[in-house]
Order: sequence, then structure tokens, then C-alpha cells
Amino acid sequence: MKKLLSLLIISLFTASAFAQLTEGERAFAIKYLQATQQDVIATVSELSDEAWNYIPEDGGWSVANCLEHILVSEEAFFGMGMGTVASTTPDVSIDFSMADAMMIGTMTNRGTQVTTSEAMEPSGRWATKEEMLAALEESRTKIIEYIQTTDDDLRHIKMELPLGEIDAYQMYLLVAAHSQRHTSQMKEVLAEMQAM
Repeated sequence: MKKLLSLLIISLFTASAFAQLTEGERAFAIKYLQATQQDVIATVSELSDEAWNYIPEDGGWSVANCLEHILVSEEAFFGMGMGTVASTTPDVSIDFSMADAMMIGTMTNRGTQVTTSEAMEPSGRWATKEEMLAALEESRTKIIEYIQTTDDDLRHIKMELPLGEIDAYQMYLLVAAHSQRHTSQMKEVLAEMQAM
């Protein structure tokens, strides 16, 4: 009995040791989320209506469309992450931590074309730029507060995405990387407009 109790205590200690994100992981995710939010704000806040709504020659998205896509996707990613965490038992054999940079690089690479799902297509959900920036502030605040305070074992929960397997922590890095990708797209659209 004593041996069994000792093993139980060790296993509980080991599980709780895995449950916490490191301070470095928390800090990196928060800084990345904040930096990409500031990049969106800097890119769009002073735009004229013409620049905000300019449609590229190839018929792609305007800056307004890009920001709406960021917001809709971010809401979906957060919901997907929270749902997976709530319904999944952590598996300590999962370790995707060495792939953080690769996942970010894959997502931010504008040379790789991706077709979004219909649910994440821009549809005019927000009427103004100000409403969209307020929605971005609300979304990032919610995600950052979660990252700051969670005891969820995000590193040991696997998620399946079209880009491959990631862990639940990487889902929140994906939010920031996706934002970075489409902020780069906004800048491409604005550069095209200025070149005309």
C-alpha cells in the first residue's frame, strides 16, 4: 500500500509539473500576440476609406476584408483550442515544442497560397474599421488573459489541422502568425494601390 501511495504521489507530481506552461512560453506567446496586434493597428488605423476598401487588380481581398478574415479566424481558432482542451486528456508523450518556429514560418510564408474555408470568408460582419479594431482588442485581451492564467496542459494536447499536427499552445501562436500573414497581405494591397 505504501509503495502504491508513493507511486500515486510521484505520478500526480509529474502530471502537475507538465501542466504549467513555462514563463518563457507564456511571455513569448503574449509578446507575439501583442506585436501582431500592434502591427495591424499601425497598418490600418490611419488609412483613408479609399485605401481601406481598395480591391487589388487580381480581385483579391481589400485591407478591410483581410482584417475581417483575421477576426473571424481568430474567433474560430480560440473556440477550437478551448474546445479541444476541454475535451481532451493530456498525453505526456506528445512533444511538438521544437516545431514552434517551423509552424510560425509555415503560416507567415506568403509564398504559399492557401484557400480559406467558406466560414472564414469576409462577409461584412463589421460595419466600420473602428468596430473591427475594437473586436481585435477584445479578442486579444481574452486570449492573452487565458495564456497568462491558464493551468491547462497545452503542450500535451494534440490538435489536427490542415497544416499538420500541433499542440494546443501552438494554436495560440497560430492566432498571431495568421494575423501576421494577413497583415503582410494588407501591406501588399496598399503597395499595389500606391504604385498605381
